[in-house]
Amino acid sequence: MNNDVLTGWNTFTFIIGTADDFESTDELIDHFESSNYPNSICNCASYEFDAPAGLHEDVVTMIGRGMAFSEGWSMDGSVSFVVRGTV
Repeated sequence: MNNDVLTGWNTFTFIIGTADDFESTDELIDHFESSNYPNSICNCASYEFDAPAGLHEDVVTMIGRGMAFSEGWSMDGSVSFVVRGTV
């Protein structure tokens, strides 16, 4: 890994919800954009974290999944995605 590429940090948010409540990532996005999360009631969650700038997108996704999975979420029956920044 080239250390020159990984300079600085970016903030990311991993968002996950149950497939029973959200049929697609678009529905999950709409929920977060149109509700007053985290005060809204939903079967969803968001996890903010910082990662080195230039880190591969797959690694960023794995970090977000690790945070969610350690809180009881899983790939089965869920939809999820990562955004750069906060929600």
